[in-house]
Amino acid sequence: MSRTTLHIQAGIFRFFQVIGSYCDRYLSTPLPPPPSFTRRINSAVGSTPGSFDLLFYAPPSYQKPKTKSDSDSNSNQHSETKHPLLIDFHGGGYTIGRACDDARWFAAVLEHNPDCLIVSVDYRLAPSYPFPVGIEDCVSAVLYLWENAEEFGIDVDKTSFSGFSSGGNFTFTVAMKLCELLKERRDIVRKGTLRSLISFYPALDWTISKEQRKASNVNSKPLPVPPGMGGLYEGSYLHPRPDDLRNPLLSPGLASGEILRETLPHHLVIITCWADPLLAEAETFRERLKVAGKRVEGYTVPGVEHGWDKWPSWRRRNQKRDEAYEVAALSLGESWA
Repeated sequence: MSRTTLHIQAGIFRFFQVIGSYCDRYLSTPLPPPPSFTRRINSAVGSTPGSFDLLFYAPPSYQKPKTKSDSDSNSNQHSETKHPLLIDFHGGGYTIGRACDDARWFAAVLEHNPDCLIVSVDYRLAPSYPFPVGIEDCVSAVLYLWENAEEFGIDVDKTSFSGFSSGGNFTFTVAMKLCELLKERRDIVRKGTLRSLISFYPALDWTISKEQRKASNVNSKPLPVPPGMGGLYEGSYLHPRPDDLRNPLLSPGLASGEILRETLPHHLVIITCWADPLLAEAETFRERLKVAGKRVEGYTVPGVEHGWDKWPSWRRRNQKRDEAYEVAALSLGESWA
């Protein structure tokens, strides 16, 4: 499939995804919160220069830091309160999606962790920015937030990641890349502590074909891809196609036990879906993490398919979504205690 075709397909898919996301965020009750403010930052990792947005979701008591555009701005102003930090990576097959897509999850986190500061990364997307740009953008976001912790009132020693689907992949791969970078670069002065990862229905193994994934779950329902666009995600993200799909930054589910022990925090939550083609690889990974000595919480949500929590619920509440979010949010709070 040509790159031009991939760009056209991605544009079409994004159009329909925006409509669905709008219906979920503005036409389904209860309404999730809008971002408190936004910052645009430059990528500081890798060889693909550019910039992207960070969306901040803050508790009501949070004091927004002033910017240079504020008339009474004080460059030395710092927040006195230190907030636990959750950094979120949205889903969308590395190709679609926006940083505001997980706003309902943010509402649940703030309900159970009212002092938390949430930052959602609007990382650059394939096919324009294939592997590993998305991971590098997310690592850049972590470093930026740690380096500016005093300005934003962040407790860097209470940092956690969350993500959905491809963003669930990023919770692991960003942690791995971050650990690698902290060992290599001596210029990184401010280093935080990664306390936990919250991963919803993650994609973990690029060596498994679509047919193998489907066969691995008798209850499997197809991933939400429009007809005729079955190769969109793979063709967009894997360009040029890597020689080794077992690379842990692509397939964290295949990472060695040593990598899992050294790069991932002790506290992990994995939420999977009963009818998801990705279920088997996620559950296999859950067991590998336990063998590696990690505390792994979470469960398989019964009767639901991949991305079930992102569909508009209109005037009805999505009870299974709310329950899963509550389990994850409470576990997140425990990791910060």
